Amino acid sequence: MQTIWLARHANRQDFVDPDWAKTADRPHDPALSTDGMGQARKLGRRIGTLDVDRIVSSPFLRAVETACPGAEALDQPVYLEPGLGEWQNPDWFAGKAETLPPSTLADQFDRVQQGHDPCRTPTYPESRHESLARIGATGQCLADRYPDETLLLVGHGMTVLGVLHGLIGQDVPDPGCPLASLTRVVRREDDWHIRLRNDTSHLENGSRAADRLS
Repeated sequence: MQTIWLARHANRQDFVDPDWAKTADRPHDPALSTDGMGQARKLGRRIGTLDVDRIVSSPFLRAVETACPGAEALDQPVYLEPGLGEWQNPDWFAGKAETLPPSTLADQFDRVQQGHDPCRTPTYPESRHESLARIGATGQCLADRYPDETLLLVGHGMTVLGVLHGLIGQDVPDPGCPLASLTRVVRREDDWHIRLRNDTSHLENGSRAADRLS
């Protein structure tokens, strides 16, 4: 049996400060907000209780900051996978949403490990269907590449749904995805099954933002 855990990033700076992007160097790549950092620490403590062999994160700053507390708890590195990254939605972004280079993220975060061979690289613009297909293919690629490992994939609301699409199928219900939530899928023989969806029991207030995909 193979297990994959999926985590959505915690609360982000521009969710609590809508004017933040007006003066930001990278307006499409916000860090976590103060309360988001607290959510990430709580999620990290939960992750520390899981039997995870490998942590793979979207390269967006909010996802990396969410992944690092769990990596600290498990004493493991965080690998960056652009295929898990944000939907390159032309309604949200005037151009490709840029992230910090992997070398810069590795300098800023001790847990970030370079050298991961990407499964997919996003293109701009992407339709919703194209984004889900790209993320789904990335999830399948990682599952196939590390069949004997329990994976934790950290990303965005679209990341969680896209991986589920790729592993289980496009008829997976979409109830939204709470901030800092955990979803667990397992493979028995050739079939994947959801065993936990959108769990926020590790958060004191069970914070939810089911209508947010970014």
